[in-house]
Amino acid sequence: MIKEILIIVLCACTTDVAIMKTHTPEDTAEIVIVDTQEDTIQEPSDIPVTLDGNVGYVNYYLRQVACPVCVGESQEITVEFKAKFFENTTASHIDWIPPVGTCTDQLLMTVPSVNPIDMGQSVNIKGMPSQFTATYQGAEYYTTVYESMYDRDTLHTAEFPSGEDSFQFMSIKGFDSIEPFEMLYVDPSYAFAAPVYKTGMTFSWTPYGSDSNFMITLAIYTQDGSQLLGYVACTAPDQGFMTIPGQHLQQYPTWSLAAIHMARHRVEYVPYDLHGGYIESHMEWEVIGTGHIE
Repeated sequence: MIKEILIIVLCACTTDVAIMKTHTPEDTAEIVIVDTQEDTIQEPSDIPVTLDGNVGYVNYYLRQVACPVCVGESQEITVEFKAKFFENTTASHIDWIPPVGTCTDQLLMTVPSVNPIDMGQSVNIKGMPSQFTATYQGAEYYTTVYESMYDRDTLHTAEFPSGEDSFQFMSIKGFDSIEPFEMLYVDPSYAFAAPVYKTGMTFSWTPYGSDSNFMITLAIYTQDGSQLLGYVACTAPDQGFMTIPGQHLQQYPTWSLAAIHMARHRVEYVPYDLHGGYIESHMEWEVIGTGHIE
């Protein structure tokens, strides 16, 4: 899947990893951010349901790339949905995200080993007004979704054809603006114009103040874009700004190219009585821009 390929690109320092070479900007072409935009009777039970551990994982992910050709992507916007269900485990699918308030240069996406549970051939996701179906592929349910069908800040219901217990999750929304705005240039001739200062670099975004967390990842390449030099990932609350400390940037040569990933993450634990545990609900919205070390 596209997102997993991107993570591998960020983490594999091989010579065949490349992004396009920068060009001195003479004009501005700026990306347009997509977003601006019955009681039930409980039957008594002598033995209450005890929930413990994780029994499922749901990931709803939207990514917008300012300059797709600059970072080897084929399209500007990608929306993916995937879900998996498994025997109860203490393992988590989001342990790879750094703790809030920290930075790392060892970002490795890990997928825990689980014993899958087949819930049927498909799962139907109902938002408002959109709905879509994800099919069982291997050990998980997966589909891509048109951006126009992504219902923001909306309660979604997942239903199985078998009629087994459904569950719900809440989607998130993206950004009205991002600074520095130069990172959103769409033309390869003008991309990589945004300066990323070695002394420390502050990024900002609106809207902010949600109950999500925010993560910024900088993937640094050679000046000609042919080789990945390293990366740094930092997390913080969704407070509208984040500063990448200079200590993580000083090692890179001036005019090294940077792919800038700004992502909102929200993780919630949804009770799922059917399997006696919780479903990890992981919502992601990411914008990828370009810049250079200065």
